Amino acid sequence: MKRAEVVFSGMRPTGRLHLGNYWGALKNWVSLQAQYPCFFAVVDWHMLTTGYDDTSKLRENSREMVLDWLAAGLDPAKSVIFKQSDVPEHAELALMLGMVTPLSWLENNPTWKEQLQELSKTKREMAAEGASKVATVVAAKGTDAATQELRTFGFLGYPVLQAADILLYGGTKVPVGQDQLPHVELSRDIARKFNHVFGETFAEPQALLTPAPKVPGLDSRKMSKSYNNAIDIYETEKSLEKKIKSAYTDPNRKSATDPGHPLPCAENPPGCSVYALHKLYADDAFYAKRGDECRAGKLGCGDCKKDLLSEMSKPFDEFRKRRESFTPAQVDQVLAEGGERARAVARKTMDEVRRAMRLR
Repeated sequence: MKRAEVVFSGMRPTGRLHLGNYWGALKNWVSLQAQYPCFFAVVDWHMLTTGYDDTSKLRENSREMVLDWLAAGLDPAKSVIFKQSDVPEHAELALMLGMVTPLSWLENNPTWKEQLQELSKTKREMAAEGASKVATVVAAKGTDAATQELRTFGFLGYPVLQAADILLYGGTKVPVGQDQLPHVELSRDIARKFNHVFGETFAEPQALLTPAPKVPGLDSRKMSKSYNNAIDIYETEKSLEKKIKSAYTDPNRKSATDPGHPLPCAENPPGCSVYALHKLYADDAFYAKRGDECRAGKLGCGDCKKDLLSEMSKPFDEFRKRRESFTPAQVDQVLAEGGERARAVARKTMDEVRRAMRLR
């Protein structure tokens, strides 16, 4: 039986989004809502898998993130926008899927292994260098890695909850980058195992590979809040100017006439953050010309930053105006109505699941 194509995706509510979030996912979401039925979730339960020790800003961060979504162009009339925790069927389906998910699949999850290794490395650094190292580690890698134990049932089992998120809405397409393919593959494996045991119930979700340009942070590394190198998509005029002025450029250029090496993205050796951002905000002709000017030593980094700020000012100003046109009450209403629409679909799915498992 051919199933309708449905897109599902979600973001953890860490507060306001930065340019990496926008260019890497949100911009594509806005395009997808014109092509498919879409469900976009604030996955606040997933936030608890690593951030369970401090939920004081969870509600505020969820609202801030949805404000960014709406300002970027997500339309509640075209997409279902909701909070994961408003649909308890996510937890019920995760429990059911967990019954058929082998433990080895979860223990071999590369993301789980990597984060545990990072935690172990952080603890060794702190033990070796003393308590004074704590502040540096937290600033560089985030509070989670520095203070928490991640060997929890919730963190180990988050791929099962992730599979439930997708399958609950008949998700057939999951927009991801190349690095997230293993996550979708695991959801597909879980769906396939459930179908094998209980009969054809779920469509097997497929990755929808989406073009995502590399967005460097102000220091040329990958843009991340943990690195304190991010440009939020809701920057004020003054804060945007301050950040662009501080952006990393070619350290070998001592004067404006020195030849530059405008590598386009954060690689090894590090590229020029300003040049990479030109790629996103200027047209192709300007981008190519600017690279030639830099390599010929015809333009200083300060002037190049001024041009970048000029390119970014208009879209940032338009975004601010759209964002400020929404009230917190409107955001709450979008989430409430989206939650009701999501639950209507989720109830039908769970009825099918219970029947397949002979629980009804």
